[in-house]
Amino acid sequence: MSTLTIEHLDLPGSPRYARAYQVAAERTGDVLAGRTVWCATAVPRARRAAEHLREQIGGATPDGAAETLHIQADERQLRAAEHLDRLLDGRDATRADLRREEQESYAEAATRRDLFEAGVGDGDVVVAHDSLSAMLIDAARERGAHAIWRVRLRGGSSTPGTRQALEFVHRFTPGVDAYVITWQERRSHGEVFESVAAAMPAAGILASKQFPSRSAGVEPRRLAWRMALAEIVRSDRGDCVGGTLQPRPAVAAR
Repeated sequence: MSTLTIEHLDLPGSPRYARAYQVAAERTGDVLAGRTVWCATAVPRARRAAEHLREQIGGATPDGAAETLHIQADERQLRAAEHLDRLLDGRDATRADLRREEQESYAEAATRRDLFEAGVGDGDVVVAHDSLSAMLIDAARERGAHAIWRVRLRGGSSTPGTRQALEFVHRFTPGVDAYVITWQERRSHGEVFESVAAAMPAAGILASKQFPSRSAGVEPRRLAWRMALAEIVRSDRGDCVGGTLQPRPAVAAR
């Protein structure tokens, strides 16, 4: 049975909230302790997002680390991945199909195991930020790492091109441990909220952290990302013990 938890994080404006944040941060740090979170990119436009994640995760635990991981690829593979990424997030309305040469270039990348240098170890976390770095998934799992794909949602992204791209990429990435999905939404009173959700197919878990965008650059966003990755490490392969990492009771699924 699948489970859904939704938690709302706000600015810690009282001693009770501050203490809850501290406890959640400590528990998250315990889970991520001794691990390296690798923020992997191949396509240049994804590097800003990878660097942002590295900044959010860095310092979560004294003996852990967060590093960027730049994937080497040739021009053909980069062009194919750039087009594939545009299809996946609904940005390419001019050409909704994948050319044969693009499919062949991507399939060629999928057969490689030398896309990244040695360094990813057992228990580490690899977060792919584009369709080409997602080719690390099987290699990362072979090294005992948790393989995650970060996905960005845009309104109106469910197009024929998007569906074709998803079906194509899924053939090469069957071993994804979890997806991290981020989006923004404007509530009825006009305030914009951000969400960081961890979807774990094998465990049947979707855990979402929500916080107001006005808290940009402060603790809620950083804590949301750290909690999402920690819950993936604990739960992605269906062996979670002890429930979710939360600073306060979760809102009932709806």
